[in-house]
Amino acid sequence: MALAEPVNNKSPGVLSDKRRAEALLVAVTVVWGLTFALTKKSITPLGPLQPFVFMAWRFWLAFIVMALFCARRMGDIDRGMFRASLLLGVLLYASYAFQTFGLKYTSAGNAGFVTGLYVVFVPVLSYILLKQKPEPRAVASVLVALAGLAVLSVQSNFRVNFGDYLVLACAFCYSVHILLLDRYVKKYDLALLTMLQMGFLAFSNTASGLIFETFKPPGTAFVWMSIIVCGLFASAAAFYIQGFAQLTLTPVRTSLVLIMEPVFSVIFGIIILGEVLTWRTWLGCGLILAGMLLTEIPDYRSLLKREKKGPEEAEA
Repeated sequence: MALAEPVNNKSPGVLSDKRRAEALLVAVTVVWGLTFALTKKSITPLGPLQPFVFMAWRFWLAFIVMALFCARRMGDIDRGMFRASLLLGVLLYASYAFQTFGLKYTSAGNAGFVTGLYVVFVPVLSYILLKQKPEPRAVASVLVALAGLAVLSVQSNFRVNFGDYLVLACAFCYSVHILLLDRYVKKYDLALLTMLQMGFLAFSNTASGLIFETFKPPGTAFVWMSIIVCGLFASAAAFYIQGFAQLTLTPVRTSLVLIMEPVFSVIFGIIILGEVLTWRTWLGCGLILAGMLLTEIPDYRSLLKREKKGPEEAEA
């Protein structure tokens, strides 16, 4: 099986590869922002579908599509890839499950803010587990984006409750998923890795739906449309693209781009759900965008070092 080539940061094409990866991840956040509104409209306390059942249909569609895409490569699956996919799938399932149950005990605003804390967990865990010390600009970007997320999500009556701890576990699991995906996409076939994750999510959500909910088919054209969009674009394509982007981007940079999701969820909430745009929305979205762009500011200390080193090398 061919392994991914390591990224050479000195090659002239890396800059364009980085921009391409970031653009693709932004596209993923657009789709995830759209699916938040679609899912919210498809899942209600009385139907037409409950959360685990909706996700089961979503991920079965994603798995079938990826299985057709990978039909000629099934023989490349080995134990290492299966174990890696199982671990990634467990983390994703735990993320969705913790968030789903957490929303029963906390507000949507609290859940949105606490879920976004993965932007803090990723650099911290990168430093603890991978010994990758984040650059000062990355730390500043995380803090600015976190401030934007707080403005966007936290209301005046914010208080910590049991549901927030469940959603915090969601954020932690997704952070670990980003870090492990960074390792596995460089080792295994990305399409097969994505397919196996979708398969585990389909199976586990089906089991959860049968245990905790009433399993039934989608009842309306809108719900079918939501499942198709979520399954094809927000699951199969999105997780494949995330893995592809992480071949080039660091886990910290990945998390900073993905934090754009709540910005697009607000935009589509206004368009589809008729939600109201407030000054908090403008300020929060602006800070999140600023946090993502902050790392693009040139590091002038590095530039000065290069300029000083240039004349010295010329004299030598």
